[in-house]
Amino acid sequence: MLFFETSGEQVWAHTADEEFLVKYKLYELENMLPDMFMRVSKSTILNTAKIYSILRNLTAASKIEFYKSKKTVFVSRFYYKELKNKLSLEMER
Repeated sequence: MLFFETSGEQVWAHTADEEFLVKYKLYELENMLPDMFMRVSKSTILNTAKIYSILRNLTAASKIEFYKSKKTVFVSRFYYKELKNKLSLEMER
């Protein structure tokens, strides 16, 4: 799983090639998913283990690309530092 995102009232789970409707709310998923998942915006939770790159934007949300997928998401400025810290800790393991 690459990420989960809201679209209107629905939550979608995204793999590299597909997307699936999920019956849970984003805040419920946040409590259920393992530690490698984290919220990166009001509408997105992503799998940090699948991140390929982060294209930093100082004035707006930064773009995240995934391994072996053309899908992208954006990390808001509010969550950017927390994401960078989490990725640094994961690299130390």
